[in-house]
Amino acid sequence: MKSKVYFFTARTLSKEESMSMVKGPLSLEKLGFEEKVRQKDKVVIKTHFGALENVRHLRPSYIRFLCDYIKSVGAIPSVAESCGWGAPEEITGIHTEYSGRATEKEYLEVALKHGYTKETMGAEILMLDGPDGTDFEIQKIEGKRFQEVLVAGRLREFDHLILASHFKGHVGAGFGGAIKNLGIGCVAKGGKVQAHLGKKFEYVLKNCAPECDKCIKACPRGALRKDNDNNLIKNWELCGYCYVCRSVCKNGVIVTDTITNEEFLLQMVDNARGVVDYFGRDRIFYINYAIDITWQCDCTGGSDTPFIPDIGILSSLDPVALDQACIDLAHSSYMNPYSILGGIDKLSLEEKKPWFSFTPRFDPNTGEYDLNKEGKVFRNWEFQLQAAEEMGLGSRNYSLIEVQINKQK
Repeated sequence: MKSKVYFFTARTLSKEESMSMVKGPLSLEKLGFEEKVRQKDKVVIKTHFGALENVRHLRPSYIRFLCDYIKSVGAIPSVAESCGWGAPEEITGIHTEYSGRATEKEYLEVALKHGYTKETMGAEILMLDGPDGTDFEIQKIEGKRFQEVLVAGRLREFDHLILASHFKGHVGAGFGGAIKNLGIGCVAKGGKVQAHLGKKFEYVLKNCAPECDKCIKACPRGALRKDNDNNLIKNWELCGYCYVCRSVCKNGVIVTDTITNEEFLLQMVDNARGVVDYFGRDRIFYINYAIDITWQCDCTGGSDTPFIPDIGILSSLDPVALDQACIDLAHSSYMNPYSILGGIDKLSLEEKKPWFSFTPRFDPNTGEYDLNKEGKVFRNWEFQLQAAEEMGLGSRNYSLIEVQINKQK
């Protein structure tokens, strides 16, 4: 049976077709939101507040009108993100494009600058994995790579989850949508690290410099100390798996894995399955905002020109079908010649191609972006969808239902 995906075009000719006030809430209504949600139910909207310098993240008004809709049916909304991996800038003293998202304190300051506040949302703003990213629940799974997942712990507080995702490119995953919002956005800080690096987390204590105490000061759980002989001691029972110690250590004490891009995708999908199994498949609603579609993720400071025109809003109860539909609509669009794709000679303005096959990728060998001026084909986007379907997250087989606003009256 095909999964239903509802589609609302980005074309807006009047206020009755507003993308934020009308189409966003209606995309939830089409999923049976009002039949499933009861009075006083707690509903959390998981979105992305954007990295500090990013300007392509979702505008706050899209989420505000979802909050208003939730309140209109008698439920209680909250808006959430989760802590990014790494140490906060106040510890490292170094500003990077990933800065500002390591803790609740940091990220809420970024959220404020981007217009996400309790006042603008009319709802509580929170981090799903707690103030320092160490609030998690362990979910057992039979995954491709993982047997357990560190699910963001504050999900336990809610009755329903709305994944409000910005659909865009991603240098590692091929694209970011509902699957990535589950597998990266709804796990704790440690879950993000494990998706990117694997489960290996070991200490080579002999490498620790006797005079160094950076990891001890940085550890939010007090899991590290030194004995009278200046030997580093790790209390694994206290460890919150935030990996901040790894971020501050320069002596090679903490050892993690090096993985392939395919392994990263499998681990991200394993995480996504763990979140769904923990929270409950029937309590999750998915919305993808397919607008401002750049090759860069919202977690970076880059905000390049979108490489295809805005598509619209899509919603489904099936995250795989939803992401597949967004990919298909993107690949049936004409590319923007002023975008990163316009610099690839082999691509023609007169053609429609699988554009996500040509967007830049992160080169693990050089540590730089491969801007792909030669037009090499990467199919990470397809690998992600295949892996998600194989893990039982949903189906790539869908029925696209385009909703005409003027027929709703």
